[in-house]
Amino acid sequence: MILTDLFVDIAEFRSFAPYVESNVTFEELNSSALSAKKQIIIILSKAVYEEVCKREDDEIKAALKSAMANLTLAKQMVFDVIKRRKDDIDIYKHEQESMRRAYQENYFNAMDTLIQLLTETESEAWKKTKYCKMLETLCIRTADEFDTLYPIDQSYLFFFRTIPLQQEALDEGLRGYFERAKGKENTLNMLLRCLAKQTVSIALRRFDIIEFPPTIRSLFDDSTVSRSGKDEQQRMLDLASQLSNEVQISLADIDLILNSSSGGSVDTETSFNRPDDKIYLMA
Repeated sequence: MILTDLFVDIAEFRSFAPYVESNVTFEELNSSALSAKKQIIIILSKAVYEEVCKREDDEIKAALKSAMANLTLAKQMVFDVIKRRKDDIDIYKHEQESMRRAYQENYFNAMDTLIQLLTETESEAWKKTKYCKMLETLCIRTADEFDTLYPIDQSYLFFFRTIPLQQEALDEGLRGYFERAKGKENTLNMLLRCLAKQTVSIALRRFDIIEFPPTIRSLFDDSTVSRSGKDEQQRMLDLASQLSNEVQISLADIDLILNSSSGGSVDTETSFNRPDDKIYLMA
């Protein structure tokens, strides 16, 4: 059984996740636990997961237990609903969704704590993970730094999950700007803010709203529709487009600054003296 690697018995499992049925067994939860373990290992790596499982009980192991228990139950929800319906027990869709999201939020909070603790303790196994290795090629390398550029509640989990997205934003054009701006502190600060916004913009197109830190989620809390509704998805896409547009406007300004400081001509959408301009600037 997957769960016996972390939990002594179902009573201990229940202490980390609320509202577990008293008659549930590890065997019944095993398929959901296997799926949960795979998802966690994608972030932690197998080596780190196994290392934490072998630790004496401490904050790090408790965080992993909480993450594992809550994610297992979130994945188990669909099977529980089917079982209840077979037993002619009604469960409202909004109740099911609320429970699933509560488990998911507990999972995200636990993973956030776990990653923060692993980072602070400088675990050697953690340093060897693919996400930590990718940090060396990025321009924003800590959750704290990202938070000063765009508020993410200093979420270590969100920061690490967006590492590939930050890499994507750099590869799709921003890295060239950083190379041109070397030695220009003010311009580099503008570029870092652009990178943070573009990373969040990509995340808004790919993540579920529950995966975002509270500060970003709160932008959608006043919606009267369910979080899975089309209305909310459209609002997320609208915010993604808004952030991308802000980045493009800032990059046009940065182009002006970089071309001006290098003595070259300006070649952006904000360039002066275009053929269709009726007013020309004279030297």
